[in-house]
Amino acid sequence: MPNISAQKQSWFILLTFSWCFFVISASTFSSLGVVIPFMVSEMEWTWTTAGLGFTFLAMACGISGYLPSITIKSWGIAKTLFVGLCLLTAGFLTLYATITPATYFLGCILVGMGYTFVGAIPGTYIITHFFVKRSTAFGFYYTMGGLGGVAGPLIVWLANDALGNWRFHWIITLTLIATSVALMWLSLAFTDATRLKLPPKDEQKTTQSNVYETRETWTFRDALRTPQYWAICAAYTSVLLVGTTVNSFSVSHLTQIGVTFAVASAMLSLEAFCNAMSRVIGGFIAEFFEPKTMLQAALLMLAGGMVALSFGHSLMVQILYAVAIGFGFGLTFLSCTVLILRYFGSGPYLQLFSTLNLFATVAASAPYICGTMRDLSGSFVSPFLLVGAMPMVVFVVVTFMCPPRLVNDAADAVTPATVHNDTQLTAAKEL
Repeated sequence: MPNISAQKQSWFILLTFSWCFFVISASTFSSLGVVIPFMVSEMEWTWTTAGLGFTFLAMACGISGYLPSITIKSWGIAKTLFVGLCLLTAGFLTLYATITPATYFLGCILVGMGYTFVGAIPGTYIITHFFVKRSTAFGFYYTMGGLGGVAGPLIVWLANDALGNWRFHWIITLTLIATSVALMWLSLAFTDATRLKLPPKDEQKTTQSNVYETRETWTFRDALRTPQYWAICAAYTSVLLVGTTVNSFSVSHLTQIGVTFAVASAMLSLEAFCNAMSRVIGGFIAEFFEPKTMLQAALLMLAGGMVALSFGHSLMVQILYAVAIGFGFGLTFLSCTVLILRYFGSGPYLQLFSTLNLFATVAASAPYICGTMRDLSGSFVSPFLLVGAMPMVVFVVVTFMCPPRLVNDAADAVTPATVHNDTQLTAAKEL
C-alpha cells in the first residue's frame, strides 16, 4: 500500500463513500417517485400497484438491513460492496425492461437489497473507524445523500426529455453506481486495514462536555434491553414513513390538485436540498448540543410539513412543506445515528444500526397504504395526515427519554459476604 497519511486516508474514504451515497440516493427513493407517474400512464397501472412497488423497495431495504453487518464481519467491506453492486445491477436492468407489475416488484426488491449493501450501513460503519469527530463526518456523509435526492428528479428529466424515455433513467443510474463502487474499492486499496479493527478515541475529550456520551462499555444485547434504543427506532421509523410517502406520492398529489408537474418536481428537489443542508448543519451542531433536542425539533417539522403538503394549494404552503419535511427528515436521520453512538458507543454500533434498519421495515407499508387509500377516497389528503400524526406520537415518547444506564446484573448480585469469601479463597490458593 502506498504511504498515505492517516488524515488523507480518512478523507479519501469519506469522499468516495459519500459519493456513492449521493448516487444511490439519487437512483432509488427520490427518483422512483418521479418515475411512477410515467409508469402509471404508460402501462395503465393503478396507484395501489405503483405504491406497492415503492413498498417492496423500502421493505427490501429493511428486511435485508441486518445482512451487511454479517458480511462485513465475515467477508470485509470490499466483498460486501461487490454483493451490493451485483444486486443493484440485476435490479436496475429488471426495472429497465419491466412491462408487468411482477417484474416491477422484483426490480424494486433487488434494488432495495442492493441499497443496504452499499448505502448507509457500510458507510457509517467505516466512518466510525476513521474519524474522531463523527458527528461532523456523519453530517457530510448524509448531506451528500441528501443532495442525491436533489439530483434524482433531474436524472429522470434527462432520461425522459433528452433521451426520449424514462427507462433510460435506470441505465444512467446503473453506470453511476458501478463507477462509485469502483471508487470505493480504490479508496479501500489505499487504506491501512488495521484501522478497521478498532474505532479511534478522542484523547482530548473531557468529562465537562455539554453533550452526553456514555463512558460505559455497552454490548449489543445490553442496548436492546433499553427503552431508549427502541425510542430511537420509533423515531427512525417515523421519518421513513414520512420520507417514503413524500417521495412516492408528493408529485402525484400536487399535480392532482392543480400544481404543474415542473413545480411539483421542483418542490421535491427543494425538499431534498433542505434535507441535505440540514445534515451538514446538524452534524456541526451535534458536536456541541444534545442530539435529543435536535430530534424533537425535527419530529415537529415532519408533522407540520405533512399538514402543509396535504393542503398545498398555494406556492407559499408548498415551500413550507418542502422546507419543513426537508429539514425534519435530515435532522431526524442524523440525530438517530448520533444518539446511538452517544448512548451506546461505537462497539455495538454496526449491529444496532443494522437492527434499526430492520425494525424500520414497517415504514415500507406507507406507500401501499397511501396508494390504497387514494384509490378508495380519490385523494391523498387523509393518508398524508395519518402519516403526519406518527412523528407527533414519537415526539411525546422522546420528550421523556433520558440517557440509558448500564445495569450489571452480575455485579449487583454479588453480596459483601461473597466478595469476602472470594478474597479468602484467592488468598488460600496463593498460599
